[in-house]
Amino acid sequence: MVIPYDRCVKPKHLERPVVAGSFHLIGGNPDLGELRPLTPSRSGRPQECVDHHVFRGADGFWHLWGCIRNCRVGRILYHWQSDTLNRVDWERRGEIMRANRHAGESLDDWDDEEWIQSPFVVKHDQRYWMFYGGHKASPGRLTTFDTMRRSDCQICLMTSNDGLEWTRYRNEAGLSRVFVGPGETRDPCVITVGYQWYCYYAGYEFEGLTELPGVYLRTSADLILWSEPMLVHRDRHSEFGSSLWDTECPHVVERHGIFYLFRTENYALARTHVFWSTDPTDFGVGDARSRYLGLIPVAAPEIIVDEEGREYITSNHDLARGTMMAPLGWVPAS
Repeated sequence: MVIPYDRCVKPKHLERPVVAGSFHLIGGNPDLGELRPLTPSRSGRPQECVDHHVFRGADGFWHLWGCIRNCRVGRILYHWQSDTLNRVDWERRGEIMRANRHAGESLDDWDDEEWIQSPFVVKHDQRYWMFYGGHKASPGRLTTFDTMRRSDCQICLMTSNDGLEWTRYRNEAGLSRVFVGPGETRDPCVITVGYQWYCYYAGYEFEGLTELPGVYLRTSADLILWSEPMLVHRDRHSEFGSSLWDTECPHVVERHGIFYLFRTENYALARTHVFWSTDPTDFGVGDARSRYLGLIPVAAPEIIVDEEGREYITSNHDLARGTMMAPLGWVPAS
């Protein structure tokens, strides 16, 4: 049953996330040496830092892996580290991960670029599991930007014993992917709900020539075998952004039995919308206004909790400068 947005009753303990302090730089835009962009770049835009993930490794350091776009070869992942979350401008490690076409990643991509993007790390069974976007999942030369968008993309996997040295997962076909589609699959966020893993991500469905962006969910018991996709959020009302690229970077957290979905509309304008639900499989499809909490001024956010329980939120609203971080607070939702 679809509940009209003006009749939905919000829980009394519903909260709203707020930026509770100043931003500081953690992942400064690095000099990529021979991979620095051509002038001008193929896209006509400068090198930019976008989707990212922060986790604590076995060495006790905080590690940031982030996607850098518009470099000479397309998109790569880059590594920063710090001994504390509050340090300004974390150490630039110089480590780079590039798409591996022998593992089935970024096959025949647009303008022959490499696309590896949107990392997310979880720890399970004494191992670190890094999920990331491997972009185009099937061979066949692309001829227009439209055919690129309509090609199914993939989520891939690397694992590590310490969070430092990474090895690509290989399935029976020798490919690093764990699932494909629908559409331009990207931006994974992996959490546990009960005894299952939930992977939220951005993608597209198609109705004829119409592309329908949304947030999708797959579940798994072992992080390898994933269910078929389930659409858990779509709302193209103008206040949330109605273009093809306004439903990106989903990030889901749970607080006191309520799940919160962060959905980025625009990087440079720092527009991320927050929706709530008591059901982690339903954040509103079609009309999600009954689940809406408001805007938070960040882009591609992730929430990090330190050893003392303090919460921080990351952001890529300053694309040219790099990845930022600020304290996060929660206030009662009005």
